Amino acid sequence: MTAEGHKVVALTGGFEGHQRDVIIDAFRLGHAKVLISTNVLARGIDVSSVSMVVNYDVPDMLSRPGGPLVADPQTYLHRIGRTGRFGRVGVAVTFVSSKSDWQKLMEIQSYFSTEIQKVDTNDWDDLEEQVTTIISSTRAGTNFKGNSA
Repeated sequence: MTAEGHKVVALTGGFEGHQRDVIIDAFRLGHAKVLISTNVLARGIDVSSVSMVVNYDVPDMLSRPGGPLVADPQTYLHRIGRTGRFGRVGVAVTFVSSKSDWQKLMEIQSYFSTEIQKVDTNDWDDLEEQVTTIISSTRAGTNFKGNSA
């Protein structure tokens, strides 16, 4: 992304104290327009200008020690909760790369009794139009609940 001219910062659990503050401040102040992060920021960041969250994967957890992976609705909620804060409109996009990821996302949808919109990524113009429609519908005060998936 940097090679294409985007101002990007990245944050993982490997950063501590002052380093972490410098990265967050660069994003908060607009010096970087994109923040790439691990779950270290799923909670605890309040930046009013965040308008989109992109989940590279569907959050999951072990159902029990040694058991299968299942959907993790609370981590999903905290991740997407970084957008649309302070009364602003926001969009969350979650990449789904397998049938099991799709099933986990549907578990999350059911858990929150909401509708997650499926978007075909083969047509980027259509994707942009759908995201614009979601944002416009929300701004117009319709009762749209959901996120682009």
